[in-house]
Parts: sequence; structure tokens; C-alpha cells
Amino acid sequence: MSGNTELRVLVNPGGMSADFGAHFLTRCFAASWTEAMCRWYLRRAFGDESPDHLVLTDDEQVVAGCGLAYRLLRTPDAALHRVSVVVAACTAPGQRGRGCYARILQGAIERSAARGCTALLGFVTADNATGRGLLRLGATAVPSAYISSAGQPTASLSSTLRLCAAPVSEIWPERAGARLRSAPGEAGFHYPDARSWRSQMVDRPYSVQSLCVGGSCRALVERVGDTDRLQWLDATPRERTAAIRALAHYARRRQQKFFMYSTRPDDATAAGRLGLSVRPGFMMALAPERRHEPTVRGWATLPWHVQSGDRL
Repeated sequence: MSGNTELRVLVNPGGMSADFGAHFLTRCFAASWTEAMCRWYLRRAFGDESPDHLVLTDDEQVVAGCGLAYRLLRTPDAALHRVSVVVAACTAPGQRGRGCYARILQGAIERSAARGCTALLGFVTADNATGRGLLRLGATAVPSAYISSAGQPTASLSSTLRLCAAPVSEIWPERAGARLRSAPGEAGFHYPDARSWRSQMVDRPYSVQSLCVGGSCRALVERVGDTDRLQWLDATPRERTAAIRALAHYARRRQQKFFMYSTRPDDATAAGRLGLSVRPGFMMALAPERRHEPTVRGWATLPWHVQSGDRL
């Protein structure tokens, strides 16, 4: 193959779903992808917003690709912002080093601008090369934490807080949304109705367990292999540490690992005290058009409430 001049970005190319499907993603990530996962992460509409998929070809084969999911953010001034979220960005083994990621990212930026997005979002760990690339392009970095269990159960994870199964009702997103709107200065993802919230948080590709934690907290846990992923937790700031302890202990009692994502500094601090592993990361926000740059830069100073289920 020759140089990068042969590389072309295609948006939603007809007849190429299989080329950027489960087999391709499994090769790129060295982890198993199923057709059900591809449908949920890459083809599922959110409300009335259909996702896009971008592929990079060299006229012979697909060498890289990514999905763009369209969502809403709500900032403390009550403004709603359309954003795109980069999903499953990857380059095929053997094609790395050709500038494929830069090309597919530029295509994603241009597509996000065409669809009227205030920002393109990427969720990365602090040591991730994708994050460094976004920073070079001027992205705003909102600190976050990837929290997981490590080692054997410790006394700090013992909990007497009661957990019980509970059916999900429309009251759950309503109460959580009202809590976010009332929190001074807090920003986060916006769900326009219970259907869109349920699509994101409940109807996920793996089994989701809905739980009452103590007397007033609610949680959604997705069981992915040997890991309990805390996708959504509705709790006041004073309740969160006890609820996280109880959910991590619940996972370990069933010989499951525990994982959660958070942009709340108090969650990372509490996780460290509980003996959980805390890996720093960022929610990267890049304005696809210059006119949005002042708005997106201002997001760096806001407190954010973004959970694992919000981002993917």
C-alpha cells in the first residue's frame, strides 16, 4: 500500500456495515464484540437523533472507523447543547502509523459541525494517546475518574446498608433530573423524556439490575462478564459514599469485580478511602466550530455530574 493520500473518510457508506462491524472491532480492540453490542453502541438512535458511522478506506479495505452518537448536555444556565460522542474509534492492526486516527477524527469534527453540535466529546484515561491528540486540537479537559475494585475484599468495603431489587419507574429519572437542575452550578447529560433515559440506562446490551440502596438511593448495575458496572446512581452527595461502598461490597460478595466512572471529585476521594483503584481520566470536549470555542472553554470551570451510563 502507498501513502496516506489514498485514505478517504466515508460517512454512513451503504453496504459497509459488515466491514465496520463486530469482526473488525474485535480485531482492533483485541476484545470480543457481538452484533448486539454493535447495534447498541453504533446504530441505536437516541430520541430522534440517528447516529453516524465514519469509515476510513484506502480504496481496498476499511482501515479505521468510529461512531458518533448525538446527545444533549445541560449547563447551569439551563442551556441545552447538542453534542456528539465518539464511540469505538479504532484502527485495524497493521494500519497504525499511517495517520489514520487523525484523519478519522478530522472527519468526526467536520460531521459534528454539519450536525450543529456545540462540542465533540471523547472519554479517555489520562495516559490515552487519543486524549493527547484532542488536547493538541484545543479540547477542554474535564477531570474524571475510572474507579474499580482491586485485590481482595477489605474491611473498608463491609456495609450494613440494605440493597434490594426494585422495578424501574418513571419517577427515577424525574427525581434525578430535578436533583441535577437544583444542584448549584452543576452540569450533566440531559434526557428529554423517560424513554430516552431508559434507552440509555436500562435497555443496555447486557443484563441490568435495578436496586434500591438504603432507604432513598437508586442504582442501575450492568453485569458485563465478571464485572458489575455501576451505570447510574441517584443519591445525594451525603449518601454517595455509603452507597458506593454498599454496591462495591455487593459485587465482591458475588465474586464480581466492581467498576464505575465519575466526574465528581468526592467520588474519587471516597473510592480511595474504600480501597478501590482510581485511574484518572478526562471528558474531552472539542468545539467543532470556532464560534463555540468560548462556550466549550467555559465548561472547564463547571462541576460536572457524568456517570458511566451517560458516556456510552
